[in-house]
Amino acid sequence: MFSRDSILSSFHLPTNMIKLLVYSLIGFVCITLGTLLVFRPDFLSTTAYRHAFRKGQQNHEDSEVEKILHPRNMTLIYRSVRERQRMRSERVRDVCAKLNATGRLLTRSRKAIPSHFSSFFVDDYHGVLYCSIPKVASTNWKRVLLVLTGMMNTTRANKLERKDVFEVLVPRFLSELKYYSMDAIKQRLETYYKFMFVRDPMERLLSAFVDRFHTTPVDLYRKTYGRRIVKQYRRNASEESLRLGHDVKFEEFVSYLLDPRTKSKKPFNTHWKEYYQMCHPCFVNYDFIGKYETLRDDADFVLDQLGIREKVTFPTVDRPTVKTSEILAEKYSNLSAADIYRLWKLYSIDFDLFDYPYPNF
Repeated sequence: MFSRDSILSSFHLPTNMIKLLVYSLIGFVCITLGTLLVFRPDFLSTTAYRHAFRKGQQNHEDSEVEKILHPRNMTLIYRSVRERQRMRSERVRDVCAKLNATGRLLTRSRKAIPSHFSSFFVDDYHGVLYCSIPKVASTNWKRVLLVLTGMMNTTRANKLERKDVFEVLVPRFLSELKYYSMDAIKQRLETYYKFMFVRDPMERLLSAFVDRFHTTPVDLYRKTYGRRIVKQYRRNASEESLRLGHDVKFEEFVSYLLDPRTKSKKPFNTHWKEYYQMCHPCFVNYDFIGKYETLRDDADFVLDQLGIREKVTFPTVDRPTVKTSEILAEKYSNLSAADIYRLWKLYSIDFDLFDYPYPNF
């Protein structure tokens, strides 16, 4: 029989070998941590780690930790982005050539004035022009531009609160192209990096309605638009609805958009205004036209092209709990086929320019 001590002694390793193994392990750990701290100092940040696994707040795959653990193959991604961009640019050029004769668009044959560029934001330091379209990640792009000013107390764009962005930061720190002289505007249009982002018009329209009237209701919209819509398009409206304009239905909102009197009185609000009326893609030669449907890859590509990916990260977008297609089908199912056609006709130039299919609900 073997004693316990004799068995253990048979597995005894020389002291020098044990020391060598321990020192090797310590060295590996130190080198690994040192590399992370040098190249990604926020890796061990409690906030970043907690942020990576906070459910319902942001995509797990977009977190700081996830980017390190599972880096994306940017070479392959950018190859796809460039090909998509080539096709998008060709599409815009072809459609513009077809539409130029109609006189409905701002083209290079027409004289532009500063007010045509009310949706453009300027970053003179980095040489950037961004045409902002509400409900197409415009808030996050403004966060990025704000971080690039160097005047924020953070380098993380997603730390800037939405309310602060609109009420304080944008008016104070971002420059708008419409306030420049026409000569200065032309110089920037010719030399700056110009980009815009679009989205399926029907999806963006519904998103604007939900956001402005229900999810984060703005009193201005309820008073300016809600009360008018209820009064004109709802039979037997209650006194409360007429007074507050707080319960506008999507079908009523669509009726308001389709009413010829609406646009005859004044242009659409920017939240439902046509893309071509805000960003003038037949006049401005864009370096990049992104889409909400490919937002993550397109945004990374723009930041890379500008050489600022190391300075700022585009904020991630929350995953919807319900598929967008299901929400669209539910809301638009209450509209007649005739109204869906008329709505498509209203935004048909945007559908055509940016190659979106006829809605199928």
